[in-house]
Amino acid sequence: MTKAFLYDSLCGMVYRCMFAGIDELGHAQWVSVTPGEVSKTLDEIIEDEELGDTRFILIALEGEKAHTEQVAKVLGKVAECPIEGLGADLALAVRQMRRLGVEWDGIPLNMKVRVIPNTATSKRTGKYSVWIEDADNGCSNLADLDGFDDLDDLMGTLRTYFLILELEARIPIHSKSLHIKDALKKEVWKKDLDMFDSIENEFYEMAY
Repeated sequence: MTKAFLYDSLCGMVYRCMFAGIDELGHAQWVSVTPGEVSKTLDEIIEDEELGDTRFILIALEGEKAHTEQVAKVLGKVAECPIEGLGADLALAVRQMRRLGVEWDGIPLNMKVRVIPNTATSKRTGKYSVWIEDADNGCSNLADLDGFDDLDDLMGTLRTYFLILELEARIPIHSKSLHIKDALKKEVWKKDLDMFDSIENEFYEMAY
């Protein structure tokens, strides 16, 4: 019986699941067999917990090592909706993955970070958004965060995310590039700019 680890697209909750076949529409059905939780199909979890259009995304099959990119994506989802505090929530997510049996390959990541001003018509909250992307995989999105009115807070969030990846998950980050408007760069502390191996001018503004 095929087993796998999946996470939800809302807040990065990880589930250990068993494949239960195909439904009448041809969709794969997974049953959560996460220790300590009631066994339910993922569809039942969505309905019971009113998760709306939440999707479940594969981390890895049981017995296979996940790509580090997938672990970074799980933590990116956790960072989008912190509950107890960002550092504590990220560290807990790593420990929970390990307890469930998730393993990852430890391949170093190269990250591209884009700090983007939100326009007045944007539906996003705060003055700034930040995208964290995997520079080795077509700039695949690892995290999409908004709600920042202060660049210090934004940089603090990035620092915490990087630290948990490197120290708790033990995933090396080979390089970090920052893409930020030159005008905003002047407002960032040098100690925060020093987190990055390269800095480039960013022209994009978040309009949606």
